[in-house]
Amino acid sequence: MIEVIQRPSVRKADKPDVIMSRMDYVIICQVIERLNEIGMTDDELSFLLGKANNYVFGFIIKPSDKNRFNEDQIDLLPYILKCPFSKIIPNGTEPGNIQLYHTGGIPDEGYKGFSHIVYSPSGEGTRIIWKKKNAPKGSTRKTNKTLLDLLKRWINEGYFDEKRDALEVYKKLNTEYKIVFQISELEKCIKILCSIRHELLEKESIDGVLKYWKKV
Repeated sequence: MIEVIQRPSVRKADKPDVIMSRMDYVIICQVIERLNEIGMTDDELSFLLGKANNYVFGFIIKPSDKNRFNEDQIDLLPYILKCPFSKIIPNGTEPGNIQLYHTGGIPDEGYKGFSHIVYSPSGEGTRIIWKKKNAPKGSTRKTNKTLLDLLKRWINEGYFDEKRDALEVYKKLNTEYKIVFQISELEKCIKILCSIRHELLEKESIDGVLKYWKKV
């Protein structure tokens, strides 16, 4: 879960650290809100977008980073986040740019996150903090054995003879099977199948999206 904290700021505006499209900023805010509503983590979203863990939080959400959701990713967000497109880009979103001031990390033990200030036309500042708890050291996720066995069966049946991305696998599971699983469990199972111990799947980033296929 990404915590969102807003509080008044009396710090005076100087030169902005970041100037970005207002639409890009709104999309980030809406995605954070929707993730919290449905209980999906930013790492799970990163996985379904075909990216490594921390991609969404460490690159897209980080105010000082120039990475933003691209058009292909934005088209996927309504399906992944189970919402209409208007939830991602609300009607009436103003055009133009937004300026972010005093961007940086947060000195909050046990958390990682980012802070920035936005100013209203009247000059009133609001500090906005996006943060999430660090994963406990040594924590491990339990393996979903039913899901792992199903993926192994798909490998034997030839499904992974073609290169597949995580979202393709996720869609197939949701539409063709009545299996209960978390997205993080799917990620772990695929990671296991790609590991040296099993060596059943290969993986590679192709055109910026991680793909998985049967190791031969």
